[in-house]
Amino acid sequence: MTLLLPGSPAAAASTFQAGHLNIYAGLTHEKFLHDLNLITSKADMVALNEVGNRKSFLANWAADNGWTFYAPDPAHAAAEALLAKKSMFEVVDKGSKFVCDTNVGEPPPPRYNNWVKYRHKATGRLVFHINFHANAGIEDGNGGPEDLPRTRCAEQQFAEIKELARDKKDEGQVIVSGDLNVDFSANRARGYAKFPWKVFEANELPNLRSVYNLYGEKGTGTHGNRHIDYIYIWKRVESSRVMWMTDYRIVGDTNSDHKGVVADFSLAS
Repeated sequence: MTLLLPGSPAAAASTFQAGHLNIYAGLTHEKFLHDLNLITSKADMVALNEVGNRKSFLANWAADNGWTFYAPDPAHAAAEALLAKKSMFEVVDKGSKFVCDTNVGEPPPPRYNNWVKYRHKATGRLVFHINFHANAGIEDGNGGPEDLPRTRCAEQQFAEIKELARDKKDEGQVIVSGDLNVDFSANRARGYAKFPWKVFEANELPNLRSVYNLYGEKGTGTHGNRHIDYIYIWKRVESSRVMWMTDYRIVGDTNSDHKGVVADFSLAS
């Protein structure tokens, strides 16, 4: 009997989309709602940044529109929210971990890594979605670090995200998304050891792989001309893959200063 190794998605595999958008916290309610409706119209699983002051509204919106919602206390942790369509996913577990606070009581706010463990209803497979937001102002414009406390906080956060993904991958498939405030191409060219390219992507499989690594940089950027908003898959060696990232797109027409990112996934039964 010949076994078909899961090197590419099988025709019978189930598909879904995962999206990410940093929605600027200073938007009016109407502009915020436009961006929320935009990203949730294009994805089945969504991670948001900067939405801590919208927690109550988002909880009600999710309940009214058939989505699960996770945004833990305190408010700074709630800024990194996670949603998924109830028709496709059920929540199995969830958690949040404090990472660091550069200036207690002052900007930038403390950083948290949030995650939800879902059961994909069509296949029964477990899928983790990890969401985070790194400090701004950490990159020197050439893919290297600014020598600042907030940069060291971000470097710690990148390392902890990698460990969290590594820990969760033994239980299920792993997706990571966030505003990393580090440009993909500049960081790859520079190769700074504590920034995302080296921490997440430059090593052998299994490891994290971003949309930009797998499918190139599309559009002019997600924040100005920089590609700083990411979706990653924990990509396994070919013989053990059951989930694949098959493409992605950048979502424009946002009111936020960021564009969204939506990635296509295929999950074997």
